[in-house]
Amino acid sequence: MTDKELNLRAGFAAFADSNRVVAVNLDTFDPLNSPEDLIKLLVQTGISFTPPRDGELAAENGTGSVEVTIQNGDINAAAARAACELAASWVEDDDMKSWQIATGRFSR
Repeated sequence: MTDKELNLRAGFAAFADSNRVVAVNLDTFDPLNSPEDLIKLLVQTGISFTPPRDGELAAENGTGSVEVTIQNGDINAAAARAACELAASWVEDDDMKSWQIATGRFSR
């Protein structure tokens, strides 16, 4: 999954309501690279972090978790990656495709 797709799915998971209406601009939402967007994602989802082992970081929300390896000592990047991967895992492919079709973002 590309970073763009990961950001899109994480934002969709965090901000879409039951009618697939999204409360943020997913074209610019970039929690992988924007600390402000990452904080929005964390607040909206309740994701928190634990260090399961040296050199690793786990994002969790009580029902699931994602562990990532900390690269080059960059804990912030690891936290962003883990949080986005966890949130993105909540989105079903069919829901994402339906939203993309409804918003004209679907490309074959």
